[in-house]
Amino acid sequence: MSHITPEPPGPMTSQEFLAWATQDDVGRVELIDGTVVAMAAETARHGLVKKNIDRAFDFAIERAGRACASFVDSIAVEIDRSSVFIPDVVIDCGDLSDLDRISASEPVVVVEVLSRSTTRHDRSHKLLGYFATPSIAHYLIVMPIERRVLHHAREADEIRTRILGTGTLALEPPGLSLSIDDFWRGLPEPAARPT
Repeated sequence: MSHITPEPPGPMTSQEFLAWATQDDVGRVELIDGTVVAMAAETARHGLVKKNIDRAFDFAIERAGRACASFVDSIAVEIDRSSVFIPDVVIDCGDLSDLDRISASEPVVVVEVLSRSTTRHDRSHKLLGYFATPSIAHYLIVMPIERRVLHHAREADEIRTRILGTGTLALEPPGLSLSIDDFWRGLPEPAARPT
C-alpha cells in the first residue's frame, strides 16, 4: 500500500472523506466502510486497458449523441454514508455543467480493471456497493490478461452476468454500443493455452 499524506483523521463519512480527499497532498484513496484505503500502484497493462476503455466509451457516446461523459480515475461514486469508490472508468449521465465536482452526479456504467491486489474486493464488496447505487445499470469487471469482461447488468429486480471476450457490448441505458476488441488495443496477443 502506498503512503497517504496527510494521515486520515480516523473513521469518516462519505461527505467528510470527499472534503478531506480534495487536499493536494492526498494520494489515490477510497473510503470503504468509513476507513480510508490507499489504492495500489498500477501496471502499464492496467493503465493501457483503462485508457482503451475510456476511448471506446468516448467514441460510443459521441456516435450515440448521448449527454454523458466518460472519466478515468477522476471522479468518485458515493455508495452510501460510509463508502466512496473511485472506479477505473465511469460513465456519468447526470449534470455535466459543474466541472469542479469530485463525484459523479448520475453514474450509469462503472468499470474496474482487475489486478492481483483488487480481484477479491472488485468481485465482492464493489459489486454489492455499485448496485446499491440506483443509477448504476452496468458494472464491468475487466480481466486484461484473460481478455475477458464480466458484464453485470441491472435488469428489473435482478443482476444478470455475462462473460465476454470479443464482439459487441451493448449498454442500455445509456444506449451505447462498442467493440470489446477495442479494450485490448496495444496488448500482446495472449499465449496459446494448452489443449
